[in-house]
Formats: sequence, C-alpha cells, structure tokens
Amino acid sequence: MSHWITICEFPLSKDLSAVADFIQRHQLPLRISEENNHQCVASLAPQLVEPMGQLLARWQAGEVDLAQIQVHTYDEAAPAGESAAGEDAQGAGENTGEAPASNTQGEAPVSVIPQWSLRQTPVSLVLIALCFIGWLMLRQGWAEPLVIFPQGAGDFGAAQSSLAWHLSRGEFWRLWTPAIVHFSLPHALFNALGVWIVGRSLEARAGSGWFALLVLLSAPVSNLTQYYWAPQNLFGGMSGVVYALIGAAFVIQRWQPQWRDVPPSLIWIALVWLLVCMAGIVDYFIPGGIANAAHIGGFAAGLLLALVFCLGGGARRYFSATDARRDNDTANNRQEF
Repeated sequence: MSHWITICEFPLSKDLSAVADFIQRHQLPLRISEENNHQCVASLAPQLVEPMGQLLARWQAGEVDLAQIQVHTYDEAAPAGESAAGEDAQGAGENTGEAPASNTQGEAPVSVIPQWSLRQTPVSLVLIALCFIGWLMLRQGWAEPLVIFPQGAGDFGAAQSSLAWHLSRGEFWRLWTPAIVHFSLPHALFNALGVWIVGRSLEARAGSGWFALLVLLSAPVSNLTQYYWAPQNLFGGMSGVVYALIGAAFVIQRWQPQWRDVPPSLIWIALVWLLVCMAGIVDYFIPGGIANAAHIGGFAAGLLLALVFCLGGGARRYFSATDARRDNDTANNRQEF
C-alpha cells in the first residue's frame, strides 16, 4: 500500500499554483491537499522529500522561480523518484555549497532501453505474436500455404521457378509469409527478442505507420534475396526483418547521434554475428544452416529505407524536446533541479 509523506505545509491563503504547475509539468509523484486548515505538499517517493522540502523552502523565501527549474532524468532505467531526487541534490549543491549527490552537470546520459507502453508499439507486438504463431503452425503441419516451395533440381529460370508458379496462381502473400514461419522455438524466441528490443524503440519514436512500411517493404526483399540465392532450400523466419530494423537503427544513429534507445554495442554485435554466420561457422551447429542472404537483403533494405526516411526529415523524431532542453541547459550552465 502506498503512503504519502508530507514534505511541507503552507497556510490556506498561500497561492500554490506555481507548485501545482511544477508538479504537473514534470509528472512528479507529488500532491497538494488540504489537511487541518493547511495546504500540504506530500510525496509517494521518499527520495523526493528532502530535496523538494529544500526547494519549496527557497521558493517560499523568493529565492527561486519554479518556472525556471528543470527536472532531467539522465538514467531512464532508474525510478522516477530516484532520478529527480538526484538532480535536485545536484542543484542544491551548486547553490548552497554542499557537495552534489548525483550526476555532475554535463555528464552524458546513460544508454538504456526505455520501457515503452504497449499502446505505443502495436505493430511490434503483432510481429512478436506472429513469430510464435508461425512456429505453432509448422508444428501442426499448417505452414505449407505460407512458404515458397523449394526449386526442383535442374537449371533455374525465373519464369519457370516455383515462385513464378505461386504468383501465377495469385498467391502473392508468399512474398511476405515466409517471415512468419519458424522452425524451432529458440528461432522464434530470438527473432521476437530482436523485435522487442530494436523494433519497439523504432516504432515508439517514429510511429506505427512508418514502422509498418519498413516491415512490409523489407520482408519481401529479404525473402526474395534468400530465394534467388538458394532456390533449392526451404527457408523461413523473421531474421531478415530484424536485420532490416538493425540497419534502420544503424542509419538513424549515424544521423542522430543523441538517440541511444538501442545501445550501439548491440547493433555492432548483430553485425558481427552476421559476418560469423556468413563465414559458415554456425552451419556446423544448426541443422539446415542459416539464411544468410535473407539477413543481408533485410539489412540492405533497412539501410536504404532509413536513409530515405532521414533525408525526408524523419530523424528529428528520434531527438525529443526533453533531449534538446537537456543539451541546451548543459551548454548554458543553467541550474538544474
């Protein structure tokens, strides 16, 4: 059960509209209530009690303007109360001579993966669900309508290929649906994890429309690349789409270096894994081998689509107003709460 901790009290005649605006603007876990003929400011976060008490005391004395105080959360993985409390201790230390208790001003933000709301990433959630649906369909023997049939032995010709046969029957969905089919549960899990980490951050920032377009264009590119590279092999999986997401994240981080929702080290690990798979090392341990061409095709599609997206001004969606305000405050050496 949550308990409100009183920070300070004010007479009923005191106008606390500036305090209310400050709380609302920064979404702090604070409230203002009337108790025992006083206005009480209380907090759910114990870490905020002392720094907020000091700040409100200085505000009541006319020493600070709450409209000029900013709350910056450098570590997105930390609880809101801890981050805000740390920043307030820093601001108090700068103005009272006390040693700052948290980040020093100008320190780079910590690279973390944000916890996006599920409502912000519906397309990513659908893709994750499809990974496991495709695996279940394969186990039940229902995946035949989803794959591109392997090409038979003999000379390969596009007009006489198995893909051409599918398309002549109006089965155009097979350009996309091989990405749904997964041959093992670990296969589905790894691809779902890639969408969860990289895809959700891409979608939450730029919107589901652009993200869906990225997926819908990269899926057939990766599937067709793999089919024409090795038409005699049956293939499936969302790895090509995941590498398209990695390619898009790679370009966006080159264009907008401040964006660190996806750790750059994670992208480089994925690229190293791509090279290891291309070298054929993994084929000795995984039955059926790796669809390397699908990975390469998806990655190239992600690079190109993200480049067009950034040239059109889309990269600015990956640099929020909060990030801009933080950088501006650091440059101007402003007081931070």
